[in-house]
Amino acid sequence: MRKVILFIYFIFSIPYLVYTQQESRFPINDSLQYLIDTSNNLTFEYKIKESLEYAIKAANYAHELGNDHYKSEAYYLMAYNYETLVDYKNAELYFRKSLEYAEKANDSLLILWNNNGLGNVYSDGYKDLEKSLSFYNKATELGKSLNNSQEYMTPVINLAWTYIDAKEYDKAIPYLEEAEKLVIENRDIEGYCEVYYLKGRLALSQNKYTEAEDYFQESIEIAEKHNMLLELSYLYEARAEMHEKMGNLGEAYKDIKRYQEYKDQVYNKEKLKQIEVARVSFNVDEYKRELEITKTEREYQAKMAKNNRTITIISVAGLIFLFATAFFLFIGYRSKKKLSDVLKDKNVQLIEAKAEAEKLTQVKSQFISTVSHELRTPLYGVVGITSLLLEDEDVLEKHRQLLGSLKFSGDYLLNLINNVLQISKIESNKVRLAKTPTNLFKLSQNLLNSFEYQAKSKNNELVLEVPNDLPDSLNVDSLRLSEILINLIGNASKFTENGKIWLRIKILNKEDNTILIRYEVEDSGVGIPEDKKDFVFEKFSQVDRESNNVEGTGLGLSIVKNLLKMMDSQVFLESNEGRGAKFYFDLELEILEEGEEATTTDRNSGATNVYRRILVAEDNKINQIVTKNLLGLIGYDCVIVENGFNAIQMVKKEDFDLILMDLNMPYLNGSEATKRIREFDKTTPIIALTAAELGEVQEECLAIGMNDIINKPLNKNDLRDIIAKNLLP
Repeated sequence: MRKVILFIYFIFSIPYLVYTQQESRFPINDSLQYLIDTSNNLTFEYKIKESLEYAIKAANYAHELGNDHYKSEAYYLMAYNYETLVDYKNAELYFRKSLEYAEKANDSLLILWNNNGLGNVYSDGYKDLEKSLSFYNKATELGKSLNNSQEYMTPVINLAWTYIDAKEYDKAIPYLEEAEKLVIENRDIEGYCEVYYLKGRLALSQNKYTEAEDYFQESIEIAEKHNMLLELSYLYEARAEMHEKMGNLGEAYKDIKRYQEYKDQVYNKEKLKQIEVARVSFNVDEYKRELEITKTEREYQAKMAKNNRTITIISVAGLIFLFATAFFLFIGYRSKKKLSDVLKDKNVQLIEAKAEAEKLTQVKSQFISTVSHELRTPLYGVVGITSLLLEDEDVLEKHRQLLGSLKFSGDYLLNLINNVLQISKIESNKVRLAKTPTNLFKLSQNLLNSFEYQAKSKNNELVLEVPNDLPDSLNVDSLRLSEILINLIGNASKFTENGKIWLRIKILNKEDNTILIRYEVEDSGVGIPEDKKDFVFEKFSQVDRESNNVEGTGLGLSIVKNLLKMMDSQVFLESNEGRGAKFYFDLELEILEEGEEATTTDRNSGATNVYRRILVAEDNKINQIVTKNLLGLIGYDCVIVENGFNAIQMVKKEDFDLILMDLNMPYLNGSEATKRIREFDKTTPIIALTAAELGEVQEECLAIGMNDIINKPLNKNDLRDIIAKNLLP
């Protein structure tokens, strides 16, 4: 309703001027201008029926004369009347007709009026903000071009009002400021009232209550002085909202009452308007029927009777159809509701099942981790003591063979534990990549050398092929890469006898700071049948296990596949049965500065084992024996303590070149002991000993001040290398 009031003022600002200009051209009782002015006056008095009659007469007369200008004015008045009746569909129809003839007459003022009217229809009627703004903007541009501030004022106020309704206050402010200048320039009373109302709403949105109250009061005084009922209704409503926000509930209640009083008065006018709607509809229909009647009254009555029968039949059929539709909709609703209830119950069950499955997965993962740790500890003794006995030259040959078998069984069992734990961690998403500077040539060489004993036992030759231009230092998770290569080389070794196993690195592409490499592990073994190539990557799968004597769990290639997926790569297989197999994968790696690995090499080469004292903190008696003997074999003297507390006391009393610290010990564990040692000794290297998965504890160990970490069971070569790496020169 608020833009309609603006529009009433808007259309009355011009017609009397037009009438004055046209008075000399038309006799007042017969002229088109007289019909237009009379329709306009009747609209202002809310006599919508009479106003429409004069507008229709003006339209018919204008069509007879072929005058596009008056066609546009007549249709414009018809559109405005329909807008007053809240019949936005017909209002839009006649605004568009008026706009069409205004454009033919090249009448900029009428074009402006119709764009503003269409803006009202889309804003108040269709609630289409985007389209209403488009029409208002067109009207505003025309107002500027006409250099008529009075005509330009209304669309500017409507733009400000529309943006405030949409709570886009920043966009409303420029238009509101411009509107204030225009109403002052034109001394427009209604404009003053609207602008102060909008400024009050803007201040209220910014919680400037005093400023808002001043604007509302000024606007109310203007509206009461000029009996502006509609403006008073929404002014008191806005001020009541302000008092409510301020907590002045008594004042808010008073304003709400005043709002309701003026609203009731407006409602009475609206009620009269609805009566006029019915009368206009009836008279327009009657007028059309009178024009169409060409037959006698009897024929007309017969036709009406026939129509009534048809309407009755259609009405009855329609009612039956509606009842049937309602019945089926009700049945459908009941079925859907029943299905919805079932689905809700199922959904609850699925959520509970999911939570239970997640809980079981966590329990399984924790169980596997605990069991694997407990199994590794005694395996340390089995594998370690066996290795020590194999180092003894006095052992009888027949016993050496038995010890070799025992060590093989221990290594196999350790590998099985590691694989099961790795699969469990991958499934529970606990594996995380940790990239470090790595020399791939040295890594590959060390991995291949670790299979030397197994290769000799099967009379296999190990071949390493690495390009000369491979960078010395690449950023990669060396631990996960080692696991992948160990599984692939171990798999090749299982199925190859009296043959060759190749480990190759190829450079596929090299740029400034990245390199794309391909790792290949190829063997000349038994090969893999074509129909089994996909099968071998599944968990616990082996090719023809019943017909061969190769032991294994079938987890290795599944681990390879999943680890490579984490590294954004995948493993490929080329093989022919009886002619060997080749596994390969590609990695895109970051090239680091040359020589980052050199420090490790220098320290390894420069380290000597002369008179080095090592403190070993280990609570397990068997592990103490194994560790002491391994250190003796590689040339180091050691002192052994049984817990972290004794380790702290020993470091305070004596000087040690390096400390091997078991993480799990009674009284005080290795982590707490390390923290306390680092309080007074920040230089002595400390290497963590653990039977747990390295990825679980490595980050924590390095964070508390440990220098490195190694897995139990200990291997003589690995132990020698890690000590040499960390011993101070």
